[in-house]
Amino acid sequence: MATIKYSCVNEGRALIAEFPAGEQAKLGDILQRIIATIPQNEYRRKTIEDDKGSGVNFHYLANGSGKVFACAATPEVRMQIAFAFLEAVEATCKGEAGAAVDGKALKKTLQTKLEYYNNAKNDKISALNEEISGVKNIMLQNMDKVIARGDQIDTMAQKSNQLVDDASKFQKGATKLKRMECAKNAKLTAAVIVVVLIVLLVILMIACKPNFSSCS
Repeated sequence: MATIKYSCVNEGRALIAEFPAGEQAKLGDILQRIIATIPQNEYRRKTIEDDKGSGVNFHYLANGSGKVFACAATPEVRMQIAFAFLEAVEATCKGEAGAAVDGKALKKTLQTKLEYYNNAKNDKISALNEEISGVKNIMLQNMDKVIARGDQIDTMAQKSNQLVDDASKFQKGATKLKRMECAKNAKLTAAVIVVVLIVLLVILMIACKPNFSSCS
């Protein structure tokens, strides 16, 4: 979790405020050793990444007038956030008239600013990234729905094409069957006519003798 775990303000080598006081003694000791190496009247901004298993990165801002603002934060805390916190503390420490703030008030400032910058809702970039991620997820869900709908449409199209093919085959089969029935009926009609003609011929031959002499 992104957290600023400890912060302090020094006047030269002297610690004048820290928060939380006494709860992060190890981090406080490390920061004091780092601050001891900073030139007194030189403006500096620096991040020292964790390389000794402390689980935190160290950030400090030396304002060139003797004051050093420092903090220890988990690696998830972006440098922009860490230095925004330090700059906010520095601005409050200066005050409107440039006067220093006493240690008690400065400790309260450290607490207030630390709580503010540890609140993810106040990180506009993170909030924007979360919003972008949310929009991205919605778009991906919509794309999945479109793809799924496309699959359904393809399935329906395939079924429709199959129905058309089946209907065409049925129509061809029906036409063929109709032709076969017509041919069968025609043959039957022709057979009946032939039988009737033969019967008539036989009757005539009986009535008129085979040479039709009785009917002349």
